[in-house]
Amino acid sequence: MTARRLPRLFLALVVFFVVVAVGAQRMQFDQVRRSKCERITIPMCQDMPYNLTRMPNLMGHTDQSQAAIQVHEFVPLVEIGCSKHLKFFLCSLYAPMCTEQVDTPIPSCQSICEEVKSKCLPLLAQFNFNWPQALNCSRLPVPEKNGLCMEFPPGADERYSKYLPEKTETSKLSPHSKLLNLPLPHAFPPFKKFQNGRFFDTFSTEPSPVGRSSSKNCPETMVDLPGRNVDQCIPRCGWDFLFTRNDKNFAEIWMGIWAAVCFMATIFTVSTFWINPTRFRYPERPIIFLSLCCSFSSVAYLFRIFAGSEFVSCNKSEGVESHLIVEGIDRWGCIVVFLLLYYFGMAAAFWWLVLTLSWYLAAGKQWGHEAIESLASYFHLVCWAVPGVLSIVVLALRHVDGDELTGLCFVGNQNREALLSFVIAPQGFVLSLGGLLVLLGFVSLLRIRKLMKEGGRNTNKLERLMVRIGLFSVLSTLPALTLLACLLYEYHQMPAWKARATANVVECLAKRGDASAPCRLQDSIPMEEVFMLKIFMSLLVGITTGVWIWSNKTWTAWGKLCASRFGRRASRRVQYTKPPLPANLPSPQHHHQFHPLNASSVSRTKSHSHRKALTHVTMV
Repeated sequence: MTARRLPRLFLALVVFFVVVAVGAQRMQFDQVRRSKCERITIPMCQDMPYNLTRMPNLMGHTDQSQAAIQVHEFVPLVEIGCSKHLKFFLCSLYAPMCTEQVDTPIPSCQSICEEVKSKCLPLLAQFNFNWPQALNCSRLPVPEKNGLCMEFPPGADERYSKYLPEKTETSKLSPHSKLLNLPLPHAFPPFKKFQNGRFFDTFSTEPSPVGRSSSKNCPETMVDLPGRNVDQCIPRCGWDFLFTRNDKNFAEIWMGIWAAVCFMATIFTVSTFWINPTRFRYPERPIIFLSLCCSFSSVAYLFRIFAGSEFVSCNKSEGVESHLIVEGIDRWGCIVVFLLLYYFGMAAAFWWLVLTLSWYLAAGKQWGHEAIESLASYFHLVCWAVPGVLSIVVLALRHVDGDELTGLCFVGNQNREALLSFVIAPQGFVLSLGGLLVLLGFVSLLRIRKLMKEGGRNTNKLERLMVRIGLFSVLSTLPALTLLACLLYEYHQMPAWKARATANVVECLAKRGDASAPCRLQDSIPMEEVFMLKIFMSLLVGITTGVWIWSNKTWTAWGKLCASRFGRRASRRVQYTKPPLPANLPSPQHHHQFHPLNASSVSRTKSHSHRKALTHVTMV
């Protein structure tokens, strides 16, 4: 790799990340048209005879977590046991069967719907409810007309009898039946038919955008945001959706401690560079910019703690209760925290990549300081421009949202596709390429060490350098790798967490029948330890930047700075006193004839005595 090719490489990286960001969103926009089978995560439907479903479903939901909110509102009817096929019928609509051989979701047949309706409609009539329009049987397929649908499998009555009441005729209302006493117009959204990538209302010929619903589809503990591209049920601020109140309080203390430590460590590193800039040349200089980025990221945590989660991650729209921010481009506090975290976090990742590249060029390709420094402008272009482009794309696509646990604004807190496209993918690319460069650099250093030993040269200095590089590589790579693992865990488990949380919300309301007070969780649904580890590892990268500068040169530089500052102030307070005349000079009262040579000697003697006295005062 030559110096002439590297600029082209970095410019290609800029284009690469722009294409990846745009391409990822293009894939997301085409998700409805080219959806694939996915495992069922709705708790109520996980014991069905099939385990794969396809989104969007027949009700217009593009995400299982949103479908779970509505289907769990039928829990009272299911537990009453008005029909042994009710649960299968509901799940076939909200989580229809999927097979790769067919491009459309497969619901239950019309006969199943008619059987369920005949059994459950009398019970609904007792509570002055009509049969929901969302469950219009005439819209379901009929096998005799070549319609693709599911019949309840023969012999399944016995297999699933454990999920039904023992005696349907004498079943009494369970505690969940309190929901029947609550106003439930939001439980029955208009049935929609999927056609050519758009949904058509059952009783209207006008098409509506995918996922758009004019009715309120969320339980009372959540907020239905109007005017969005996709209907979303967002948790209210102050309510426990995924995490308990105790875990939220602990997370705030945890963030404050490590953010303060990270800020002090990074400021110390940057200040050391400011004292003596010429000491930190390439390939070590990227550590300084990495530390600077981590310093700004730690400011985001501190700003959130002092400003409060309500100010940063909550929003109160007109006519809507306070809720977690989605598409948070209207609150300046949210935007500031997002930019500090995302822009400088991505910039830190790219500066780490530049650091590994610089080490590889110095160790593997034997490049000198000047040769690597000649590429500094390209390093700065990539490390500052690429995160800027990604940040602009995220803001343009309105993917900024609030986090319930930390109260921070970031990308992907509530949208797993955005988390994958804008966080996991770039971090994974940088970590993979940087790890490869570190490995190649170590191999080159080992080869150089072997050649030096064979030549009888001293390798102590090289070995110390290898230890420092190895220590910093471990302390910077391990946190980044752990952070990536936490993000992948969050991406994989997010649908299941949301589905379980929505089920808990419905269960909470069913037990109390009151939506005026917040529902409190006994335990957090996700493993809170993973999120605490994620916070710690994201800040540990900045703390470890101080490891590289912890040396005698650093303490000497700070000692000289302090001595010069305080010494200058002390010298101003010292008053000058005229030094005594030397003893070998003649007394002033004796008169001698003036000789130019003697005068010159006396002048030199006085000057020497003057300097000696000042030196004595300064040393004292």
